[in-house]
Amino acid sequence: MITRAATAVEVSQNAKTGAVSATYAAQVSCPSACPFRGAGCYAESGRPGIATRQLANAADGMTPVDVASAEASAIDNLSGTRPLRLHVVGDCSSDDAARIVSDAAGRYTERGGGIVWTYTHAWRDVVRAAWQSVNVRASVERPEDIAAARERGYRAAIVVDSHESASAYDVDGERIIPCPEQTRGAQCVSCGLCWNSDATIAFAAHGARRAAVVDAIG
Repeated sequence: MITRAATAVEVSQNAKTGAVSATYAAQVSCPSACPFRGAGCYAESGRPGIATRQLANAADGMTPVDVASAEASAIDNLSGTRPLRLHVVGDCSSDDAARIVSDAAGRYTERGGGIVWTYTHAWRDVVRAAWQSVNVRASVERPEDIAAARERGYRAAIVVDSHESASAYDVDGERIIPCPEQTRGAQCVSCGLCWNSDATIAFAAHGARRAAVVDAIG
């Protein structure tokens, strides 16, 4: 049972990521403008949905900065030896919150050498510098947002209806690479594209709430 507004696991059991560490933070940490919140967010259904609801209950009355502090404390209890996926659920919606979490991410890497990566829907409001050494991608829904994110210093990850190809392809003049886990089953822990490449990564809408996601990006 989750009794805190944020938690971290040493070894994730997620089939997509493989054996990485991961954090989960209450959705109050997410920007209100996220198009998937209540409209297809993968963390709101199935097994992740149970944790999301527990986190929300624990965070009642807390601010996004409070949740960031709780997440930082959770990160400080990890070994630092594996890649760390921030925010299986959650985000940092302000510069202060991002700095608190990224400070902890820096300590994580210093302890054991594990890289840290994540995605953010708050890229329009949070300066890239606030994330410091975290490998963070702007989560975008439209091709024109890729350039806008780039202007703010972010590499991008875009959600698409479906992949046109298993290889790199163009969307409205932007070259994107489909997520290798979706096209050939490569786990994040062995792929590393999201933290090693400057290319835009595309994730096809999937799961039980795929239709809601497609509506949100339409």
